[in-house]
Amino acid sequence: MTTRTLFLLHGAGQNPPLWQDVVTAIGPDRPLHAPWLRGLKPTDSRGFDVAGAVADLVDTMELRDLDVVDVCGTGLGGMVALRFAADEPARVGRLVLVDTPVVPPRTALRVQRAMLKMAPARSFAPGVSKETMIEGLEAMMALDLSTDLRRIETPTAVIAAAGNKMAVAAADLLVKGIAGAQGFTVEGASADVVRERPQELADILTQVLGTESA
Repeated sequence: MTTRTLFLLHGAGQNPPLWQDVVTAIGPDRPLHAPWLRGLKPTDSRGFDVAGAVADLVDTMELRDLDVVDVCGTGLGGMVALRFAADEPARVGRLVLVDTPVVPPRTALRVQRAMLKMAPARSFAPGVSKETMIEGLEAMMALDLSTDLRRIETPTAVIAAAGNKMAVAAADLLVKGIAGAQGFTVEGASADVVRERPQELADILTQVLGTESA
């Protein structure tokens, strides 16, 4: 028996190396996989859609011969993780949502999109293009996961940056909407728990995921 694999899903405008400090803090004892979300890798011409992203996760599990995985996502990756757990409950052992909106703040995202259009290429993460980041934001604007919450049967932890009022409000909705969900706020994180407090996030992941085997 081996410890269950943890999938780590990045957000819009991010890339898999986002998780490197969290992975280091978790240590070598847990198998981890941080894939690109469908359509957000610059060389992926398919375009993003949440159903396709979920299908890619299922394909990855089958290729790796995995029956059940734990899933942690942030931002858009958290929204994909939530839909994955709702659509494929038998495949998800535990679900962790980090700074994840239920219904994204569309006005704020439109402002962010307008700013991105004027931003120079050097301001984006390696491997992330302006076009794919804008596409990711537009995908978030189109999603509403409020009807998914009552379908979640997976044990769930919800984590938010204490200094991010929108993330805290979204976390409250998730905790209230998902039966049995645990809520955590991370002090010292003003906007993004993954980047700002990787050790604290790793500690919470270790706590809520435990050492269950697959």
